[in-house]
Amino acid sequence: MRKRYAILPILLVFLFITGLSLGQPTNNTSIMKNNTTNVENAASLMNKTALANETAPAAETTLGNETAAADAKETSSVLDLKYIWSVTGIEPGPIIMVLNQTGEELFGQAKYEPDSGENWNGEVVGSIAKDEVDLTLTAQKGKELVTTKMSGIFADENINGNFSQVSGGKLVGKGPFSATYFSNVTSDYTPAAIEQPKTEPAIQQTASATETAAIPNSVEITSTSFQPNSMTVQAGTTVTWINHDTTDQAVASANGEFDSGNILPGGQYQYTFSQAGTFAYYSTINPSMTGRIIVKRVFHNVVEDADKILTGVGDISGVPIGMGGSGL
Repeated sequence: MRKRYAILPILLVFLFITGLSLGQPTNNTSIMKNNTTNVENAASLMNKTALANETAPAAETTLGNETAAADAKETSSVLDLKYIWSVTGIEPGPIIMVLNQTGEELFGQAKYEPDSGENWNGEVVGSIAKDEVDLTLTAQKGKELVTTKMSGIFADENINGNFSQVSGGKLVGKGPFSATYFSNVTSDYTPAAIEQPKTEPAIQQTASATETAAIPNSVEITSTSFQPNSMTVQAGTTVTWINHDTTDQAVASANGEFDSGNILPGGQYQYTFSQAGTFAYYSTINPSMTGRIIVKRVFHNVVEDADKILTGVGDISGVPIGMGGSGL
């Protein structure tokens, strides 16, 4: 731009000289007047150009300022949702949620502290566009990971809309929700206290092979089998299963006669078989592990009863001879 402005004076001088040298002047006064007019026109043109150059940057600056102001206005128009909220409609009680914000991006935490049941904590992410709010809450509820998607409209200091809830790839809940803010001091938010699961001590230390052998009618549970795999006992016998595995084990009969539940490493389970029969059982932890208990009837010792009768001590009913009432 500056090179173009510098050429103009040179061009004017050239025109002035050319005007003087072309042809033979017939009237010096006329020539002088024409030259003077040319110079004045050139000067006027230069002034107008300079004025235009001075005005152009000012116009560009003004336009830039107006654009920046518009951007700032648009940024400042984003709704401020940095509050602690009470969310209802998703759980039986209120979910407490704290939101932080960077522009249109939302992020924060949520907690649920019911009067009865387990507490849980969750993470929240989302966004806001004008008055439309989208939030995703992810929480570990016991052993399940649950994701809740909320979409609503912010109006009158509330967010109202609908939610859908997914766990394990399945839709587990949906419906309307409402969020109402009750504090702008987000630093007051504290996560819910989560009770750590208690580890129950083992009933006893892992029994040695000698200790197992000392327990009558006992079955040793290993990680792959029952030892012995088959056992024969009489009706009324108590069988003891001893867990020699390093993890929990469990035994259950195929017909539902008994079920031990979890047996801790080194722990025991006992069951008394009162009825005759064959009882197949298996490990509910590792169903490929199977075993069986064969229960036999207890037969009456007729020889002993005959001795009682012959010696007159009594009969098989235990009543002495001659004392059983009227005869036939």
